[in-house]
Amino acid sequence: MLKVQGLHGWIDSLPAREKTAVRARMKQRHCEGGQAIYLAGEEGRELFQVGSGKVRFCTYALNGKEVQIGEIRAGDCFGELSLINGFYRANCAFSVGETELFVLNKRDFLQLYEAYPSIARELNSFLARRLQVAYTIIEDANLLPLRDRLIRLLSRLVFSVSDASARHQATVDGITHEQLANMLGATRQAVTRELKLLERAGLITSNYGRIVIESMSELVARSDQLVGSEPIVPDYSG
Repeated sequence: MLKVQGLHGWIDSLPAREKTAVRARMKQRHCEGGQAIYLAGEEGRELFQVGSGKVRFCTYALNGKEVQIGEIRAGDCFGELSLINGFYRANCAFSVGETELFVLNKRDFLQLYEAYPSIARELNSFLARRLQVAYTIIEDANLLPLRDRLIRLLSRLVFSVSDASARHQATVDGITHEQLANMLGATRQAVTRELKLLERAGLITSNYGRIVIESMSELVARSDQLVGSEPIVPDYSG
């Protein structure tokens, strides 16, 4: 499992002059917890960088079931794809708790994009990283049974904020079985059943809203032995 700093960002990787130019055009926006930043099907008119807090992405099945696509944190960027390709938003974005965003409108983004070639280079690298993460998730969904996908998901969640080499406990706080099911595209009952089996195996201890990983190194080692590409996770341990 590979941890990458700035995996979901591109603005902070720009040269100083270009970063200053982008920052000068951005406006700050406060979001209350659970506020919709944009919805699927809307026209893309802005891109964003998370200043503080978190943002989660999801989509909905025809029966109304939510499927969570991912969650990002401070420094991460999102919303640029619709500004580049001109398509409507493909998913929904909601704030998680009180969140501060830096917002760049489409007109300013396009002007900066034309003025500074380094912006295009950083965006290419950023979108390539995002595509590689997407490929890994698709491989997991098509090749791995639910238990192995759950192990991969828990490994990603804790490894991004912990040291995988340490033989100590790590905790995933504030997460329910329903949320894990939404991330995996499974039912809550199926996820609960698999969590109980992992608990019997001594890998985790599961309580409501909290999952304790008994050994980070063992869980990540099991994840890395599974078929498919090496998982890539953002580095939030700083």
